[in-house]
Parts: sequence; C-alpha cells; structure tokens
Amino acid sequence: MSSGAAKATKGTWRAGAFIDVQNLYFCTRAAFGENTRTNYDVLRDYLREQCSAVKLVAFTCHNPQDEGQQKFINALALMGYRVVTKPLKTMPGGNIKANVDMEMALEILTSAPHLDEVILITGDGDFAPLVDHLCRMGKVTKVIGPDRFTSPDLIRACDEFINLSDIEGVLTWS
Repeated sequence: MSSGAAKATKGTWRAGAFIDVQNLYFCTRAAFGENTRTNYDVLRDYLREQCSAVKLVAFTCHNPQDEGQQKFINALALMGYRVVTKPLKTMPGGNIKANVDMEMALEILTSAPHLDEVILITGDGDFAPLVDHLCRMGKVTKVIGPDRFTSPDLIRACDEFINLSDIEGVLTWS
C-alpha cells in the first residue's frame, strides 16, 4: 500500500523549492557558455505547475555596491521568490568569500516539518547529506541541477533528479 504522500495530487502537496542562485549561475555558464542565463520566471512557473502550493526561496551572496546585483535581487522578489542574501566578505588576504550553504540548509531544515516535498535547485554535492536526512524524514526530495555539473552524490541521495536544461525555456542566451 502506498503512503498518503504518494497518493497526493497536484495542489494538495505542500512543497518548498530552495534555489542556490550562485551555483546555478556558475554551473550554467561553465556548461553552456558565458552568455547563458537562468530564466527565473520560467523556473517559477515550472515549479508551480508541479505543485500549486509551493514556497519559493532563492539564496545568493551579493556585493552591496553592485547596482546590477541589487536590481537582480529585487527582480527575484517581484517574481514571487523570498530572497535570502548575504553580503560578500573580503578576507585579510584579499580573497572574496561568498557562500550561503548554511543559510540554505537551515531554511530547509526549519521548513521541512511543514512540507511534503522539498526541491533543491543546485548541483552542489555538499547538500547530499541534507537530502539524505530529508528522505529519512519521509519527505519527497527532488533535485533540479545544472546537468553534468550536478554532483553524483546529490543525484544518488534524492528521490528524483531533473536536468535543469530539460525544463523548456529555463536557459536563455544573450
């Protein structure tokens, strides 16, 4: 006999989609060229088609002085994403540190008890233990990743993997 979650139909599942914006940016450029962009309107619409009750959260680091980044963050919010940001840090040696993995993991773990399905949009293998934990909690887990740049560990940990480029119109070239 299948579980209640397996019988659920579109609109009855509570889903959360958590997007690692930086990972998508760098991986899609590496996979498809410097002019490749992710169309976040198309991604949002795709996620809502899969489950109408979806929480959308985008995570990114930013340079507070970069007006273009600020406009992008504002655009994501206007599209319906909750946007979690963290300013870039310049280390004593001049290196720049930019990572929101901890913020993303904490948001997912905090939200998970209220969700039936968790969708991670990233290729970062650092999230494999989190996905494994979510599966053990009984959550349906999906990963939408940037093709060959998605960690095999992450793919093995989730219930379903979807290649980002298989979502029609999500990648654009300028």
